[in-house]
Amino acid sequence: MDDSSRKEPFRYVMNQPIECWLEVPAGNSGPGAGKLTEGVLLDLSRSGCKVRTSLNLRFTSGDTKLIIHFRLTDVNLQFEGSVRWGWMFGIGQFQYGVRLVLNEEEEELLLRELELWTNTRKAQ
Repeated sequence: MDDSSRKEPFRYVMNQPIECWLEVPAGNSGPGAGKLTEGVLLDLSRSGCKVRTSLNLRFTSGDTKLIIHFRLTDVNLQFEGSVRWGWMFGIGQFQYGVRLVLNEEEEELLLRELELWTNTRKAQ
């Protein structure tokens, strides 16, 4: 038996992007600090996600912190992370890769929600 068999995908790709809200913590300086900005979640894993938004963070890799708010099922989720990369995506749109910083409880919650979300998508 191979113990290294992967039981879950690396990344869950949202065929229909999921609405999310991005928050730059209020203690930070720069655009969007302390405010919620609308965006879409394009993919998600337990270590990070890809989002698209109108918010131009003008970030330095790894230094820009974000709080991402979204719902996969009936639970409002909110996770902290840091921007790893970003680029302009069309006119007035920006795409970012975010590394999530999760404690054990948050990681279990995210995995549970991803499993429920996946199961409801299969049933449709």
